[in-house]
Amino acid sequence: MTSKAFELSMNGNLAAIFFLLTGILFNLRRHIGSPKVAFINMWALRISFSLFLSFLINTCSEESKPIPLLMVTVLLVIFLIESMRLWKLTNIFAEIDIPLFPKFRQCTENFVWPIGKFFDQTRQLILAHKFNEKTLLKIGSDDCFVMYSLVFYGNNQHSRLQIIFDFLRNGCPMLNCILTSFTKDGKVIITNNLQTVFASFYPQSWDVKRCPMASLEKLLKIHASRIAKKKIIAINDEDSLETINGERHQIELENCNAGLCEKLQENDNITLTSMGRYRLWCDMLNYRYFGGSF
Repeated sequence: MTSKAFELSMNGNLAAIFFLLTGILFNLRRHIGSPKVAFINMWALRISFSLFLSFLINTCSEESKPIPLLMVTVLLVIFLIESMRLWKLTNIFAEIDIPLFPKFRQCTENFVWPIGKFFDQTRQLILAHKFNEKTLLKIGSDDCFVMYSLVFYGNNQHSRLQIIFDFLRNGCPMLNCILTSFTKDGKVIITNNLQTVFASFYPQSWDVKRCPMASLEKLLKIHASRIAKKKIIAINDEDSLETINGERHQIELENCNAGLCEKLQENDNITLTSMGRYRLWCDMLNYRYFGGSF
């Protein structure tokens, strides 16, 4: 076998290997609940696919090209295509009849906690920290999109834990956690790992820290350190629905005042402005490629 034939055979074998790896990683993403593992899987999938195309190009071309150069080129093309797709999704989201800041409502359905090691560990962690479940809320409709939210309160009533299950994507749901505490001087301390992007401003009295890659265990430690030296007041757990919807309304007003969204004259719906669409698009790219680190 000549060196050229050996090189073509090797490129073909490597292309087949990375093609299989790409398929495995693509199917794994439906069963991943952890945001950090999902982020790693996303990058591994793109690198594997770019290597597959790089070796395939060398197999089909007469002259071999540097694999690193081909790989970077493919990654840049993927980034460009996905940027265009996210921009299109942003515009579709801004135009369809879905509230930007939907109200939660009481849910009387029997909610089934998702099955999987990550979700089981999260549930055990909630029990271990002695959070008491108070209510089940819901936003959206079954024929469009739906999010379920479980609201818990700590034993000392110093923190509220809101778990939001986002079933927008197929397969494994996204689990978002929001920890909230209130201080005697009127401050609201919020620590969350929201993966569903909200490119928004918050009221000045809110101290919000977003850690998209953090697990609930890490989030609890971060929140505990943030409120350690604060004078925290007990939270009234009797009006969870009204309180959470009231906070949602404050965010809505802040974003309207900041120019990211505006009320339509013909009804009470909120729509994104051009600046709001741009901010949302940037935030989506930031989370997808950098895990919200920038």
